[in-house]
Amino acid sequence: MFRAMILAALMVLSVVAGAVTVAGTSTVANHVGNGVGNGVGNGVGNGVGNGVGNGVGNADGPMEPGTAKPLTISWFRDPGNANGPYPVLPNEYEDDTSGISMFTNAEGDVELTVDNSTARNPNGKWDMVALHVETEALEDLNPPESGADKGLVTENFLENDSWDLSVEQVGGDKTLDIAANQEDFPEPELSAETEAEIPPVMIFADTEGIEGDYLSDDEPDSGLYVWIDPNRATLTEGGEETSFAPGESYEATFDVTGQTQSVTFDMVEGEGQLGDDYSPANTFNRDIVGETKAMTASTMSMVMVPEDGENQTATFEVEGNYQLGGDTMGTIPWGEAVGQFDFTGLENQNFEVHMYAPGYLPNATLSSDFRDQDVLLEPENRIYVASGSGTVRDVIDPNYTIENATIRDSKTMTIAYTNPDHDTPTGIATQIGDGHASGDSTIAYTTGVEDPYYDEMWLHYETSTEIFPAIDRSPGQNSVEKFQSSPLSLNVTQVNAEDGSPLYLNLSRNASGVYVVPDNSSSDARIYNSSQMTGLFFSFKLNDMQFFEDGERAMPQPGDAFEATLTIDTEAGTKTETTQWRFVEGRTVPIAEGDEIRLQQSENAQIQFNSTLARGTAMGIRVVATAENGTELLNTSTGEMTLSGLGPTICCDGPSTGPWGSISTTIDTSDLPVGTQLTAQARVVADLPDAYPEPLVVSEVEGEIRAPPSGSVSLSAQTGDGETVTVDSVDTTDGGFVSVHTNSPTGPTIGVSEYLEAGEQSDIQISLDETIDETTEIYVLVHTDSDFNQEYNWPADDPAYMNDDGSRVSASAEYTIESTPTATPTDEPSTPTDEPSTPTDTATATATATPTDDEGVETPGATTTETSDGGPGFGIAIALIALLAAAALLTRRD
Repeated sequence: MFRAMILAALMVLSVVAGAVTVAGTSTVANHVGNGVGNGVGNGVGNGVGNGVGNGVGNADGPMEPGTAKPLTISWFRDPGNANGPYPVLPNEYEDDTSGISMFTNAEGDVELTVDNSTARNPNGKWDMVALHVETEALEDLNPPESGADKGLVTENFLENDSWDLSVEQVGGDKTLDIAANQEDFPEPELSAETEAEIPPVMIFADTEGIEGDYLSDDEPDSGLYVWIDPNRATLTEGGEETSFAPGESYEATFDVTGQTQSVTFDMVEGEGQLGDDYSPANTFNRDIVGETKAMTASTMSMVMVPEDGENQTATFEVEGNYQLGGDTMGTIPWGEAVGQFDFTGLENQNFEVHMYAPGYLPNATLSSDFRDQDVLLEPENRIYVASGSGTVRDVIDPNYTIENATIRDSKTMTIAYTNPDHDTPTGIATQIGDGHASGDSTIAYTTGVEDPYYDEMWLHYETSTEIFPAIDRSPGQNSVEKFQSSPLSLNVTQVNAEDGSPLYLNLSRNASGVYVVPDNSSSDARIYNSSQMTGLFFSFKLNDMQFFEDGERAMPQPGDAFEATLTIDTEAGTKTETTQWRFVEGRTVPIAEGDEIRLQQSENAQIQFNSTLARGTAMGIRVVATAENGTELLNTSTGEMTLSGLGPTICCDGPSTGPWGSISTTIDTSDLPVGTQLTAQARVVADLPDAYPEPLVVSEVEGEIRAPPSGSVSLSAQTGDGETVTVDSVDTTDGGFVSVHTNSPTGPTIGVSEYLEAGEQSDIQISLDETIDETTEIYVLVHTDSDFNQEYNWPADDPAYMNDDGSRVSASAEYTIESTPTATPTDEPSTPTDEPSTPTDTATATATATPTDDEGVETPGATTTETSDGGPGFGIAIALIALLAAAALLTRRD
C-alpha cells in the first residue's frame, strides 16, 4: 500500500511539474518561486511576473529588508549654470529627465554618496540629506512618469495613510514635519531664475530602478527617495521652530503598509585634522594623509610650505572609509584627506602643510563660477580647515641594487586623445572603470581632420614589488629620471623599418608626454592576470612626445610596428619582458553598400560605423533625412556612446578593437517615403582638446530610404550522393546567400552558397560541409547580406529575407540518397509485382515559417521534444491511468 501511494504521489507531482514548466508565467509557477517572498499580503494573486525575483525580501511587506540608508548630496554639486543639488527645474536636465534623474546623475558624478553623516561645510552651507529605501507598491503614490516633476510624490505621500516617515532627534526633542515644510519656506540659493517652488523636503518615487550602485544587491530596484535641504528645513522642538545643528543624530523610520525600517544619520561640522610628525621621503608623489568630516568625494586642497623652496598645492577628493550597503563609501564621520607632493631635493627640511575647503567668491553672483571648485579653492576664496607639519627624510641611494625580481604579462593599452589621468595608477584605474581605456595592440593616428592626432597609450608590465624601492630610492626630479637611474631600463624600437633606420624612443630627450607610473596594487584589478596586482605603467601621450630616427625627431606613421622591452638588472640575473604594438590609420567607416547607406522602411532601421579609434572613445551618430523638395523630415542624434571592441580579449575590461570597434543605433524610418535622401555622420563627441570642434565629424555618408528587401526560393525533391544540393531558383532584390539546414530552416547549417547577386539565379549548386547519409527532409533559407561584405555571417548578421506574413523565405524538399545496384546471378526468374513505383523527383517544396522563442528571437540549432499533451514529463492522460492503477492496486490489496 505504501509503495502504491508513493507511486501515485510521484505521478501527481509529475503532472504539476509538467504544467508549471509549460505554463512558465502561470500563477502556480510563480507562486512556487515567490512563495516566501510575497506570501504575506500578496499571496497567489501577485505570483504572475514576480517569480523567484522577490525571493525572501518582501516577507513582511513591500520594502526590501535592510535597505534603508542615508545618502548625502554635495552642496557644491556643479551642474553648470543650474541650481546645483536641487532635483527639480531649473537644472541641467530636460523636462522629461528631471526629478529623480538628478539622483543617478549626481551619483555618477560622485556628488552623491552613501554616508550616515551630513556635513556643514566650512562655508556654513550644509550638504543635502537623501534617505532611500528599496520598495515596491510605488504605484500607490501615482508618481508622474515625465515632465519637470517626474517621480515627485510629496503630496500623494502625505495624503496616503499607508505611507509614513518620521524623523526624530536621538536623545532630543527635535522632529521633522514633512507637511510643515511644504509652505512658507525660504527660497533656495539658485544659479538660475525659476518660478517653480522648491520646498526644503521633497519625496520621489523611482519606479524605473534608475540607480544600482548603492543598492543592497548592486541590481537596479525601485525605491523611495526623501530629499532634505538642511539649510532651509524647519524642525519643531517643544512647539517652537528650530533647525539642524552639528553634533545631532536623527533616526528616520519608514512605515509602508505597516512594515517599518529605520536608519540613523548624524549632522556634523565639516572640520579636518592633520598630524605634526610627518616624515615623507625625499621623492615625488609622497602622500600627506589627514582626516575630514566633509562629505566623501568633496573637493579640497592642501598647501605644503617647505623651509627653502616653492609652495606646492595639491587638490584632492575626500576618500570614504566605511562601506554601507552598496559599493559607495561613507565617512562615518571621518574620511581620509590625501594630498600628494614632490619632496625631491628637500631632504632634512622641515615643512608645514595646510588644509583648505572651498569658499565663497567675494560678492558672488550666483553664476556658474559660484560652484567652480578651482575658483573656490583659489587663495582669495578658500577657507582654512587645519594645519600640520613634518620633516623630509633622505632615502636616496644612487647605488641601490635589486636582489631578485620577476616580470611577466606585458600588454599595450589605448585611450582616446585626451586623458587627464595619465600619470597615477588610481587615475589609470578611473579611466578603465569609466570604460575609456582598454587593451589594444593597435594605436590609431587620425589624419582625416584638420589637425591630425594620435590616440594615447600605456605599456604595462606585471612585476614583483622589489622594483618599487629601486625606483623610489634612485635620484631624479621626476618619475622618468628616477627610472633611468634605477636598475631598470626600457627599450622601444620600430621593428619594420624598410630603410634600416628604425624609429626609437629616447627617454632622456622627452621632457613631456612620457610618464613612468609604478603601481603597488592601486590600479584596476582587471588589468592583471596574477593575484599580486603590482606592476609598472609607461604612459605615452603621443601628441606631446617625440620619437627619433638617426638622432633626428620623427613620429610614427600608420603601418609602423614597435616592440618595447623592459629590463630589470638583479643580483640573480637580468630579467626581460617584451610587448608589441602597431600604428594604424584612424578610420571610421559606415557599414554600407558601396559608397552609400540604404536603410529599409522599418521601425528599427540600423546604422553602424566601424572605427579603428581607441575603444572607449566617446562617439555619437547623427542622421538627417531630407525630402526631394528639401524639407527636413528627420534630424536625430544619439547621446554619447562608447566605441565597442571587436576581436580577441587581451586584457582589461573588454575586448581589443583588433583594430576595429563599432558604434550603432536604430532609428524609425517606417514613415519616410522610399527614395528619401539620408546623411549619416559618426562624430567624436567628448575628450577632445579645445582646438578641435566638438563634436568632431570623423565620417559622413549619403544614402536613401528603400523598400524592405524581398525574395523567393524554389527547391525540388532530388536524389544525390549527399555532398551537394541543387536549388532550382532564387530571386532577391538585394542579393545574399542560401543556406542548407536539417531539422528546420534554422536547424544545423550543413552548407552555404557563394554570394548571390540581386535578381534571379537558377540551378544553384551548394557543396555541403556535412554529408547527408540517409534520405531526409532538407531546408533552405534565403539570407540578406546585411553588412555588405559578401561573406556569410549568420546568425550574427545576414538575417533571412522575410515574407509579407512575417515568415522567413525558405523551402523544404526530400533528399534521397542514390543507391548503386549490384547484380546477383540467379536461376530464378524475376517476379512481377502489382505494386506501382513511386516517383520521388517531381515533388515541389513549399515555403515554411520558422518558429521563434517567446520573444521572437531565432533559435538556430534548437530542437524540442513534446509529448502528446504538449508538456514534458508524464502526460496528464498517462498520469490519470497511473492513478487509477494505483487505486486498483490498493483495492485489490484490501
